[in-house]
Amino acid sequence: MNATLSKIDAGGRLIIPAQARKALRLESGGPVVLTLVDGELRVRSVASAMAELQVQTSSFLASDGASVSAFLTARRAEAAREEGASADTSDQATSSMTEFDRGA
Repeated sequence: MNATLSKIDAGGRLIIPAQARKALRLESGGPVVLTLVDGELRVRSVASAMAELQVQTSSFLASDGASVSAFLTARRAEAAREEGASADTSDQATSSMTEFDRGA
């Protein structure tokens, strides 16, 4: 690993040397992602963090895609049952009102 000595200024800002900023493709004023890992501060570009998340998501979907698909299918079936049940309740209420109106 390449170690470089740096400073934290009076405002709490960490000075990242130009060579490191260039290697990480960090621009002045640009956003970075800071992560604490085992007592160390990890600094990386947003693009790098997003790329890692995309790989993790793709890996998850590839390995667990069947489970996700099964979950969505079950949830859609449940929603359809709930929709059907609320329609039945509505029909019963309309029928009851009609019988009430006839008796009046």
